[in-house]
Amino acid sequence: MTESRRLPRAMTSGGASVAVRLPVGAGTLAHRPTYRRIAPDNKYDQRTVVSAACAPQGAECRELSAGWADHLGALACTAPACFPDVDTENGVTR
Repeated sequence: MTESRRLPRAMTSGGASVAVRLPVGAGTLAHRPTYRRIAPDNKYDQRTVVSAACAPQGAECRELSAGWADHLGALACTAPACFPDVDTENGVTR
């Protein structure tokens, strides 16, 4: 289980995106988004699925702005692939 903390302040005001699993609310984990193609062998099919960087083959996520996710109470996932350098309570990176 990873520890969770506030999203980095620079992300919430800069328009960055995060990946969250629905429903979004207080305590929902916000992950660094990764994109995988639905049909990687078909060069004409460019559709993608958003997933969490810490579990790229895991459940499908939805992409939200970091500011909106923070407003709804989402917390930063501190897994090494997501946001490992988020400070405890301030939402700043170390």
